[in-house]
Amino acid sequence: MHNVTYGYRRICERRPCFFACGFILLNKDTYSVGFEDISLSGVGTITNRPLPINSYVTVALNTKKKGLILVDGKICWSKRVDRGWRSGIVFNKKLSFEPAVIA
Repeated sequence: MHNVTYGYRRICERRPCFFACGFILLNKDTYSVGFEDISLSGVGTITNRPLPINSYVTVALNTKKKGLILVDGKICWSKRVDRGWRSGIVFNKKLSFEPAVIA
């Protein structure tokens, strides 16, 4: 199971994310986001406005166990959903820890 490819876009399985909220930095602007799911290689977000595809961002994950974690990434996709805009962000490098242990 370690060599399984998850879908055609992901190499790591995404898991539900239990961070209440967070933010990303894009061109020195701060966007408030909700986190939907996370993996070693990326995160799914919900925002109230679309995020520009192929833009580089810094994701701020506010965790109980590790405090504030800043991770650089790139916006891969964005689409309209009932609650706003859902976007996928791939991290520039994989996380060095399992995201499920930091919530």
